[in-house]
Amino acid sequence: MELLERIWELLGLFFNGLTRGVERTITSVFGSSNARYIKRLQAKVQAINRLEPNFQGLSDEELRAQTTRFRERLAAGETLDDILVEAFAACRESGRRHLSMRHYDVQLIGGMVLHSGTIAEMVTGEGKTLVATLAAYLNALEGKGVHVVTVNDYLARRDMEWMAPLYMGLGLTVGAIQSDMEVEDRQKAYSCDITYGTNNEFGFDYLRDNMRPARRGDERYPKYRQQSQGPLHYAIIDEVDNILIDEARTPLIISGPAHENVRKYVEADRIARQLKRDVHFEVNEKDHSTNLTDEGVRAAEKLAGVESFYTAGNMEWPHLLDNALKAHYLYKLDVNYVNKEGAIVIVDEFTGRLMEGRQWSDGLHQAVEAKEGVKVKEETQTLATITLQNYFKLYDKIAGMTGTAMTEAAEFWKIYELDVVAIPTNRPLRRDEFPDVIYCTETEKFNAVAEEIERLNRWDVVILKSGEELWGEIVRDLEDAIEYRVQGRKQKEVIPLSKIDVIERKGRPVLVGTVSIEKSERLSHMLDQRGIEHEVLNAKHHKREAEIVAQAGRSGRVTIATNMAGRGTDIILGGNPDTMAWARLQDKYATRLDVPRDEWNALVNEIEQQEQMKEDGELVKQLGGLHVIGTERHDARRIDLQLRGRCGRQGDPGSSRFFLSLEDDLMRIFAGPWVKSILERLGMKDGEKIESRMVTRRIEAAQKKVEERNFEIRKNLLEYDEVMDEQRKRVYSYRQRILEGVSCRALIIDMIHSQIDRYVSMFLDRDYGVDSFAKWAGARLSTTLDPRDYRGMDFPSAEMYAKDQAERMAETQVLDAIEENLPEEEEPSEWNWEALAKFADIRWNLNLRDRDLKKVGRDNVAELLIEKAREAIHRIELTEGTPFLQDDFALRSVLGWVRAKFGIELEWEQINELEAAPLKDYLCQLAEQKYDEKEAEYPVMAGLYRFATGAGHARIDRNALVDWARERFAVEFDVEDLKNKQRDDIRATLLVHSRDAQQRAVEALVVVKQKVDTLFRAGDTSVAAGLLGEGNGELESLSRWLRDTLQCDLPADALQKLRRDELEQTLCNAVEERYRPEMRRMERALLLSLVDTAWKDHLLAMDHLKSAVGLKGWAQMDPKVEYKREGMRMFEQMWSSIGERTTDLIFRMEQLDEGFVGSTWVETSARHDDAQSASDIASQQQAAIDASQGDLRVDPIRNRGQRVGRNDPCPCGSGKKYKVCCMRKGG
Repeated sequence: MELLERIWELLGLFFNGLTRGVERTITSVFGSSNARYIKRLQAKVQAINRLEPNFQGLSDEELRAQTTRFRERLAAGETLDDILVEAFAACRESGRRHLSMRHYDVQLIGGMVLHSGTIAEMVTGEGKTLVATLAAYLNALEGKGVHVVTVNDYLARRDMEWMAPLYMGLGLTVGAIQSDMEVEDRQKAYSCDITYGTNNEFGFDYLRDNMRPARRGDERYPKYRQQSQGPLHYAIIDEVDNILIDEARTPLIISGPAHENVRKYVEADRIARQLKRDVHFEVNEKDHSTNLTDEGVRAAEKLAGVESFYTAGNMEWPHLLDNALKAHYLYKLDVNYVNKEGAIVIVDEFTGRLMEGRQWSDGLHQAVEAKEGVKVKEETQTLATITLQNYFKLYDKIAGMTGTAMTEAAEFWKIYELDVVAIPTNRPLRRDEFPDVIYCTETEKFNAVAEEIERLNRWDVVILKSGEELWGEIVRDLEDAIEYRVQGRKQKEVIPLSKIDVIERKGRPVLVGTVSIEKSERLSHMLDQRGIEHEVLNAKHHKREAEIVAQAGRSGRVTIATNMAGRGTDIILGGNPDTMAWARLQDKYATRLDVPRDEWNALVNEIEQQEQMKEDGELVKQLGGLHVIGTERHDARRIDLQLRGRCGRQGDPGSSRFFLSLEDDLMRIFAGPWVKSILERLGMKDGEKIESRMVTRRIEAAQKKVEERNFEIRKNLLEYDEVMDEQRKRVYSYRQRILEGVSCRALIIDMIHSQIDRYVSMFLDRDYGVDSFAKWAGARLSTTLDPRDYRGMDFPSAEMYAKDQAERMAETQVLDAIEENLPEEEEPSEWNWEALAKFADIRWNLNLRDRDLKKVGRDNVAELLIEKAREAIHRIELTEGTPFLQDDFALRSVLGWVRAKFGIELEWEQINELEAAPLKDYLCQLAEQKYDEKEAEYPVMAGLYRFATGAGHARIDRNALVDWARERFAVEFDVEDLKNKQRDDIRATLLVHSRDAQQRAVEALVVVKQKVDTLFRAGDTSVAAGLLGEGNGELESLSRWLRDTLQCDLPADALQKLRRDELEQTLCNAVEERYRPEMRRMERALLLSLVDTAWKDHLLAMDHLKSAVGLKGWAQMDPKVEYKREGMRMFEQMWSSIGERTTDLIFRMEQLDEGFVGSTWVETSARHDDAQSASDIASQQQAAIDASQGDLRVDPIRNRGQRVGRNDPCPCGSGKKYKVCCMRKGG
């Protein structure tokens, strides 16, 4: 069988090679689709080049004015494609003028690819950061915001500061998001035309925004309660393969404590330490899993002191122990995580970077904390979550840049519908990619790597034409020979150049890429023993990452780093002076933008001359450029290609080679035995290396298999997350509509109509009565009845038939119970008489004992139980079920539901003659009228709450109440009007004024509709109001009406940008804020509170569903299908419950919490207080938002004003004592 597999594989390699040969032949004749696409863009490149002299002749002010001109053209109807050529020309000139960097022609092509919403594959060092400015500038002209996404905070800030002069020279604003930013700083950064930040921060801000109670710019709320991010329009993603592939399936989670006992993790860790590997449990590195054996389960149960893990109260133990074993055997310190000041911080497996704020889910993080002996955090409950895959799908358009995307092109298209275009290099590549060398053991491999580094760094190597290789030192160069000292010898010798084939001089820079911090440290130790100076980059030194990598191109440098460390940092041969300059200035200036240009240029020139970087760069080029060594193949080919791509930048020379062993993870798991057998047949001995193209192809085939497996994993996760994604979009879009000012009254009226339609349809269904009877009678008779059997029956007939059915069913149930508890095939001593007696007692309340049944024996017990069951069934009284079968039951059910739901009292005669549709319309009309009553009552109730004082709020501050009512309802009102009136009388008086104000609101809304119709009478409703009302004074007139009638200050400039629907909503909100502010705020706060609470509970339920749905496989059901079906059912149930709960509270507003009512209070004087939290969920969300942004220092509250005594005059100036005035009111 093994032989057949090998033959099949060899045939596959042969035909794959043949296919590739045919493809190359066709491509050489017709050209590739990529080349044809690039060729089509050349015409635009030439057009941009022709405009270059024109833009160079512009002054700085004229160049900046181009942005205004472009925006005017867009407003007039042109598209971004129409202005692309001129915009790119302007951007190129700004880069040349302000950065001393002119975009190459190939970079212009890259910018066009990014603008088209495509991935640009660009070789490392080709200037992706500069390329992004072209598409960013063009798309920022629309004014909808552009996000440039990077992999870490350092690159986000560096790229923003680096490119900012270009944008600012064109009149744009630019900002950067950092993980430790305050909310107001985030809001300022997001309000810029272009915003740089990391994928994590953009994603987390999206989640935070969907937990906040106010949109950006809603001045009724303090800044920290307002949203930050705004709409997701266009994103340019740097290192797109890392963000959209590697990290795509990692969910971003904001969570709150679940308040569970954390001691269980410490106890599980204690037990795990005592279990023996391969005896009590097995570790599968390939699947990254651990499994307890049967013996291990028994040992763990004994250590835990429980009888069984699979009984109630103990079923969480297997999961806890599984996590504890994973923590000990699969998650390693300084490899998968670091212990940073008593906190466990995850290390990114690809980059080696610390992932602050992230934590493993499902209790794994707590298990690692218990292992390391640090404080175990409370397990968390998800409050908001999204995967990066689904986050970036929210953008209207995305584009990406990377050095290696072609290997994942199929996945980019299948998941994101993104094409990949390879951008040609500006200069020809001069990169040598040497074949892999393979060793038997890892020790041999690392010895060979250390030897290779020593060879390049310390020795001048001379390769003679005879093939002999000499290591030593060139003492001096002669005219036709070299004076040479061989390693280990004192004497010198002269070697004629005629005998020499190649001379490799020492000092060539080397960059070593490893797969983990652990292996970096191992190699570092070996180099220390050899006395070779080097730098190690890992999670321990992540703050110096860019500095270390940037200088890796200097002569004599040896740098060890994980494969993807330092991505985004240029390795310039001879050294990077900019990085060194900023390292010196970063403590002096907050950002690079603050450094005066003269000071910056002077320092860069000083460093360049001091370190002789240009001369050193020329020397390194002569030595062969940067040499990259890979110590292991990654399971994804693009990671290897990215490592190779660190050398050969911008036409510089460079080379790379991978050193492998059969003990490497990829080789051992996927190719070990087969490759090893080949090497043994080739006669390989210890310490020998081999270079075999067949082995290399086998490795590449293994990598491809892993890529396919990883894609299936990601696709599988996406299929699961699709359910949550659709639900998340629905909840968050609904929530956002509320924040942006949609009429909450309209939303609630829709809920009322929906509920009336659903319940009336249910009550009027032909089988509603018989179905209700069958359910009710079946519960009383302990049986199941079919509703269809009772259609057309009167009550006596139905009762008789139901009892007859129950008796028949009782016979079957008794016989089944006897067969289960007294099986004939077992010994009588094994029979369970007690269970049989308990069954009969529970079902028919027979009060039998097991000894009563034993007396009659098994042969007669059936007759006894059946007779007793019949007697019990005949004693059951079903008369109460008579109404279910009466003709008017459906309508009386409607009357009862309307009374309980809306408090509407109706008589049967009022609805008896109505068909279903008219009945629904009539009830909707009554419910809306009842809602109007509640709308008038609510401000009165809020006012009475506000001005009630004393124990139990028995007294009312009438002066304050009258002052408020006079302003609130715009009426002449005096304290005398309330004289000698009790609370109910006061309520009735205020209610009259509230209804009058309500009527004025209705009249104002009619005026609003007329004014909007007039303004848009002959124009397109999608056009901004400013274009329709330009020059005719209508917007100015509208602004004056708002100010005079509604006390709303909205200048005409603010109205100009609004389309019809936006303008109408803005004006309606102004009317509501003037006449019905309390009710509108109550509706808003209530909806947000209920939506957020329901969503939080739903997320927890979905977590439980996902962990348990795998059991459906035991029933021959597809878990994914069942997860989708059950998940949607749960969501629809949640959505329905929001509506039910909302209407229940609205029509029973007297049950609303006084604190909640207080949170919707609106002051009538010019006073601004921070809005209070309307619910516990709001407080929990704000705490989670704060926690997700890092530790915040809370300053103590200090009263710095003069203290007012109880008997002192009140500071408000009322003339009363403080204790009977503002102190009593809580002032």
